[in-house]
Amino acid sequence: MMEHEYQQIPLQRLVDNQSNIRSELIVQESIITLHCIGESGAIEPHTSLLGTPTKIMELHIGHLLCEGLTNSLPSGNEFENVVVDGKVNSYYNSRITNQPEPRLITTSCGGCNHPDLSVDQIYGKQISRSKQLSHRELKEALDEMRGGMKLFEATGGCHGAALLDSTGDVHFVAEDIGRHNAVDKTVGLAILSGINGFNEFTLLLSGRCGWDIVAKASRIGISNIASVGAFSSAAMELARENGICLYGFVRESGAWKVGIN
Repeated sequence: MMEHEYQQIPLQRLVDNQSNIRSELIVQESIITLHCIGESGAIEPHTSLLGTPTKIMELHIGHLLCEGLTNSLPSGNEFENVVVDGKVNSYYNSRITNQPEPRLITTSCGGCNHPDLSVDQIYGKQISRSKQLSHRELKEALDEMRGGMKLFEATGGCHGAALLDSTGDVHFVAEDIGRHNAVDKTVGLAILSGINGFNEFTLLLSGRCGWDIVAKASRIGISNIASVGAFSSAAMELARENGICLYGFVRESGAWKVGIN
């Protein structure tokens, strides 16, 4: 069993007019509390997330960057993760730039604190035009990401994200019950692997693309986003404002595109 990723429990299985008890794999959903050094100099919580309790350090690093909470690239040496009695805590031994609104970020929500749906590129570099991608390249990349989604294969209950580089290679596949958490984990994996700029990458998504995902991409300078599902109206408008090219509903039959790339 993949530790902390899912639970194996007995459930009632309905097939036609019959039912019986079978073992099923259910994705783990936990409260994950992220901490940093506060104004008093003591460690205190800055964000609470509902998510799958794996790749916690990667999640924390990606969240700090993608939500504009730090101006610098964190290193793995600054973090400590502690799991006690199912309670998941990650500690960042430094200060953050902006204090987020104190609330629980659910698996269906991406931490939007902007009533006008604007985004300040606190960390992000200027987004510049990158390589135009063909429908075939996008479909193959998303299929490759899907092939690396082992938790989804086992449970069918999570989202995935990855990065496609300019040579056509897919890297940093990450999964979580929250689609925004999967993106944070992917970015954290990239940072820990030595990536310090994201303009050449296309963000790959296993589901839909909402405003919160485009906001994350904008803050770190990602130029393209490709999703298996659709993009929303707010996502489309924010992408246009920030020079990001969106590819949505990437299927065998084609894809929708918004952007000038």
